Amino acid sequence: MRILFLSLAVPFPCTNGQRIRNGSIVKALAEEGHEVSLIAFAEPEDLGLKGLCLETCRTVTFVPVPAGGHSSQSYGRRLRALGSLRPYGAVRFDSPVFADAIRERLALDRFDVILCDDVYAFSNIPSPGPPVVLNKHDITHIILGRFLRYERNPIKRLYGWLEYWKIRRWESLVCSRVPAVLACSENDRQLLKALAPGTHMAVAPNVIDTDAYTPRRGEDSRTVLYVGAMDWYPNRDAVDLFVSKMMPLLRRQGLGVRFVVAGRAPSEAFRKKFHNCPDVEFTGTVPDMAAEIAKAAVCVVPLRIGSGTRLKILEAAAMGKAIVSTRVGAEGLEFEDMKEILLADDPQSFAHAVATLLASGSLRRAMGRAARRRVEACYSMPVLRASLRAGLAPFVTKVPVAARRPVHRIPECEVRP
Repeated sequence: MRILFLSLAVPFPCTNGQRIRNGSIVKALAEEGHEVSLIAFAEPEDLGLKGLCLETCRTVTFVPVPAGGHSSQSYGRRLRALGSLRPYGAVRFDSPVFADAIRERLALDRFDVILCDDVYAFSNIPSPGPPVVLNKHDITHIILGRFLRYERNPIKRLYGWLEYWKIRRWESLVCSRVPAVLACSENDRQLLKALAPGTHMAVAPNVIDTDAYTPRRGEDSRTVLYVGAMDWYPNRDAVDLFVSKMMPLLRRQGLGVRFVVAGRAPSEAFRKKFHNCPDVEFTGTVPDMAAEIAKAAVCVVPLRIGSGTRLKILEAAAMGKAIVSTRVGAEGLEFEDMKEILLADDPQSFAHAVATLLASGSLRRAMGRAARRRVEACYSMPVLRASLRAGLAPFVTKVPVAARRPVHRIPECEVRP
């Protein structure tokens, strides 16, 4: 098939959760013999990645991220979006330039399917056109609902509930308007099916490249690691929870724990919250996350806010690391508690699980091996290829290639002003 992939961000290199999912899908489609053309929103620093994308994609078009784009802190734009029935994210990524790029590509090439990256890019797709399959990373209104459980500011709560209603309505509307949705887990598939009962829902799981993430030496038996971008509030909340509630319990046991937070963009204000904690370290962006994971004795996922499935768990598991997570953190993943992962929700139980693993190298290694086997069986590239094969089967054309509309060649890569 010829597939037009509309992405909210450049999918390569696979350096964060969104890029890992999107990049894995593009690679899997190419390995299945499909031709993928990419139109992606790009930040200025991403413009040098065109060649990397062309290693997998037939054509690549980059469109500048709209003003305020990937940042969620544009309060003026949020205020102006209050009068719309669409949620802020959909207004934020409404782009005439992106819509024009789609129309021009559709005029030049014949596509069997448009693969749309979640719901916020959907309003840019012209109609009529090829069938649209939605790539669903998570269920956004659930993330916001979980955030509101802990938010105490009355103004933020009022705004949050309004956005929650808008996002839930928008997710239901978009999922109802497409013939198929690719959810990242069976849990999400069932929740999305309740939102849009008439839409075909398939699972295309988040996966990890098990050749790139392999167990290696270099463990520091005192290091506890959290992986996550610090410009994403649920990650900051998880770090804050671990440092304020779990670390004091671990310190009392005299374990000499060193808590490392690996991920981009920790603000200076957020760092300063922990300036009196010499056993807490922020790495910022790291060139090789696998190397950072290799140093850890235990990887923790103390998330209270989230949806979808956590690639940070798959990265750690692929590298044979023992993992402690909340149930929200491990949601949607088929990891067996007490064997492939330790699950704990209250601070005392969570800290106890971490301490137990730090005290026993043999237990860490056994759980790490079991976690690695789980990833190989359920969350590796061959699994994603098989899932996409099944999920896209209804759209596979039977028209011989020779009978298809001729393709008008244009430069393989372009950047829109």
